[in-house]
Amino acid sequence: MIYVPLKVRDLNLGDFMQVKINTRLLLLALILIFSFNSTSLSFASFKIEKSQATRLEIYTYVSLLKDPYFNIAGNFSQFSGIPEGEIRIRRFNDANELLTRLELEKSNPVADVVIGIDNTLIHLIEDISSILESYTPAPISQIDPNLIQNLDPQYFLIPYDYGIISFYYQNQIINTSTHPELQNLTLDSLLTSDLLPMLIVENPLHSSPGLGFLLWTIAVYGDPEINFHGLLGENWRDWWRTSRNQITLTDSWSDAFVIFFEDESKPIMVSYGTSPAYSYCQWGDDSTSAVVTHEGNQQNAWLQIEGIGLVKDAPNRENAKQFIDWFLSPSLQSEIPEHQWMYPANTEVNLSPCFEESVIHPDDVYRLNDLLSPDLLADNLAYWKDQWERVIVGAPSFELYSTILGLMILAIPVLFRKRKKRL
Repeated sequence: MIYVPLKVRDLNLGDFMQVKINTRLLLLALILIFSFNSTSLSFASFKIEKSQATRLEIYTYVSLLKDPYFNIAGNFSQFSGIPEGEIRIRRFNDANELLTRLELEKSNPVADVVIGIDNTLIHLIEDISSILESYTPAPISQIDPNLIQNLDPQYFLIPYDYGIISFYYQNQIINTSTHPELQNLTLDSLLTSDLLPMLIVENPLHSSPGLGFLLWTIAVYGDPEINFHGLLGENWRDWWRTSRNQITLTDSWSDAFVIFFEDESKPIMVSYGTSPAYSYCQWGDDSTSAVVTHEGNQQNAWLQIEGIGLVKDAPNRENAKQFIDWFLSPSLQSEIPEHQWMYPANTEVNLSPCFEESVIHPDDVYRLNDLLSPDLLADNLAYWKDQWERVIVGAPSFELYSTILGLMILAIPVLFRKRKKRL
């Protein structure tokens, strides 16, 4: 009802008709305005939905599907119809840096999908539900249930690849003839071998394979400080104290890989049991091999399982789900062995003969993960990383040295000012 603040008896017929006309015009105007606003709101809403439908932000690490190059954005664009230019892939130096960024952005997420958090790093996340959302992808029945159980049964992270950590070496430089100990290598025998100065190890504070190797040593030797026996009932710190001045430490797997191929004095590195497939499948080159250690009359290695997850409150949530489904489907998973050089998590993928002939299968080793339960990892992982740092530095942690250096730099101007005053 429209209220007209005039009394009808104060008007003649002409005035009354004019009021009725004006009232109708006002009604028409309001209807038109409302209709226009409704159309504008609907159009604005459509524009927002369309904008969201053409965007996707992915966080991952530098080497994902990069060698040989696989165009993730281009291939998903063809699958989804989202323009390739609207699919942004942000690559971090390592999974640790990626995890830190997710924590920093959890109150205002930027990423939609995260790729690369593994079965070790997951235990450094205090509250996984604060940064990721549980999601059951369409191809979940095709994903190895063992991998799901050992990564995350709650589906905050879903496995996309896996492989064991191993020593990767150039067998034209070192082999069982030049170094017979390779036939029955142990962590102990490595300490007394001239292989040790040739070894490149990634820093476990920054690198996921480096962290996997640290856990390998802990599982083998044990930790008396927390009453963990391991395979040998000794102290993992002793191995690192003995080796720290001889091995080459790098920040990342990529850095280690460059040294491995460019420096002939460093022909062995911590990598994966699948790494020899890189040369063999591409060029038929069998000049590299992989080996694990043999404590307790068995082959031992750490199993790494990498996962993909939906970011909590992702700006483009539906696109993220579609991407995860695609990434775990056989069409993408078939690219994992010879682009990622790992085993695909999808059990329907057929492996090429060159891949199977050149790798160490995880089923052929004792998985040291069985000794380190998820609860043990959750309780001690941060502690072990800090302990490793102290052992390698030989005293306080790297962070303490950085702090002292920073304070010294800040103190320099103060000292100069005092000197000037005295002069």
